[in-house]
Amino acid sequence: MKNIANISTALTARQHSLQALVELTEYIRELAESNDWLAALSEQRRRRVLMDEFFATPCSPAESSDVASAIENILAVDQLVSEMLYRQRGSLAHEANQSCRNIRNVGRYLSNT
Repeated sequence: MKNIANISTALTARQHSLQALVELTEYIRELAESNDWLAALSEQRRRRVLMDEFFATPCSPAESSDVASAIENILAVDQLVSEMLYRQRGSLAHEANQSCRNIRNVGRYLSNT
């Protein structure tokens, strides 16, 4: 039975690149979960460069199944990150509206005193 180190060394350079893209995608999700959107955006830009480099070489028929699976995984994680961002945006918008209401209320209070 092969151990994990042997499996890792058996991967081709393209498989390593594909694995790195999936791992980077998971890292972006972790950053989003911790509300570190600036770092998530930076990593997403870096991932875009790595994806462009990876897909500059056409996929061979032998690797197409692995690539398709990785793409599905990346898209699923990206959907989760998009949902988190949408919720965060809604939360920030609500907070901003509440702040505006509070300012107006303070203004009304002061004008009536």
